[in-house]
Parts: sequence; C-alpha cells; structure tokens
Amino acid sequence: MRMFRKITIGLIMFLFTLIFITELAAADSAPFSFDSIGLSIAVLIAAIATIITFLTLGGIKYVTPENVLKTEVRLNLYNFIDEFPGSHLREIARELDLKPSNAAWHLRKLEQTNLVRSRVIGGKKVFYLVEGGVDARIEAIAESILRNENARNIMIYLSGNPGKHLLEIANALDLNHHTVKWHIKKMYLAELIDGDTSNSAYPVYYPTEIGLQSIKNYSFQLKKPSKAA
Repeated sequence: MRMFRKITIGLIMFLFTLIFITELAAADSAPFSFDSIGLSIAVLIAAIATIITFLTLGGIKYVTPENVLKTEVRLNLYNFIDEFPGSHLREIARELDLKPSNAAWHLRKLEQTNLVRSRVIGGKKVFYLVEGGVDARIEAIAESILRNENARNIMIYLSGNPGKHLLEIANALDLNHHTVKWHIKKMYLAELIDGDTSNSAYPVYYPTEIGLQSIKNYSFQLKKPSKAA
C-alpha cells in the first residue's frame, strides 16, 4: 500500500512536470506573450496544489508521537517491549507473529517518535522504552545478557561466591575460560559485576547492586515469554 502511494505521487509529479515543460517549450517557440507565461505558471501552481492536497488528505500520514500508537501492530510492539525490555528483533517478531522486516519497520517508527530506544548487545540490537530513562536502559541490557544460560549461571555463581577470578569461575561451572571471559566482559560493561586487582595478580569479580537486583528480577522470568495477545 505504501509503495502504491509512492508510485502514485511519482506519476503525478512526472505528469505535471511534463505538462509544465511542454508549456514552456510552446511559449519559447511562440511569440512572447504574457498569456503563455501565465498559463505555464498556472500549470505549475496546479501541480503543486494537487500534490499538497494528495499529501494532506490522506495520501500519506506522517507518524507523530500522538498517532504512532494508533496502529495496532505498533501498540503491540510497545506493550511487548514494556513487558520484556531487552528483547531483540527476531525474538519480538517471533512472539508477535510478525515478519522481521515488518517488525523492524514499525520499531523504527517507535524510535523516530522517541518512544523506544535500542542498543547493540552481544551483536544483537535490543529494545527498551524511553519512558523509564536510565533505569529502563540498565534493565533492558541486564535482561538481554541474562537470557544467555551461561551468563546467568556466572551471575548466580558470583552472587553466592563473590571474589572469584576467571579460572575459578570456569572450573566451578565446567565452562571454557574463553566463554567465561566473553560473558564477564559483557557483564562488566553493563555494570552487573565489578573487578578488583588490589589483592591478586588476576582480577577477581563481585556482583554489583545492579547485578544482584537484575538476577533477582530475572529469577521469575526464566521461562520463555508468553506470546503476546
């Protein structure tokens, strides 16, 4: 439908441009006349008026903060992100039965109207509401990281065993130390954990208040999010 409107506008503009050029050519070939100039100007004004009318009477509706949520699919997207901050595109599309390209288009509209923001975490763009400010961003990033089982287990382990270094964590959880290092880096950047090298040649890690609260909040969301209505 949107493509049809664009094509229609393009055809209208092309048609009136062609008429305008024809009139100018006719005016150039004929003796100088105020009537020919006036006719050309009239054609140009008519073309502009037609295009403006088409745009303002429903040909294209611009998305604004006031009308962006009047579309059901965008309202569903907004509500889903409100309930599950930190969800990534394919997850959102899957849960709402949308094509990823369709979900991405509507999510861009929500971002353009400053209702939703996104951030790339672990190679995936995750979404959260603007309304919650910094707290919403922190919660979204934390939830995105903790969706990974290994990251979640590392966080749980450090919550009960603070002050452990990378190899201790890897051995305790039977994980490759490179895997632990990858998740530790993400959690450190997200301020879920902190590192200390004052008493050891290797950094030891502690959960921050943000990390402890995040794993507590996530504890009741371990099951897959239910499909939005």
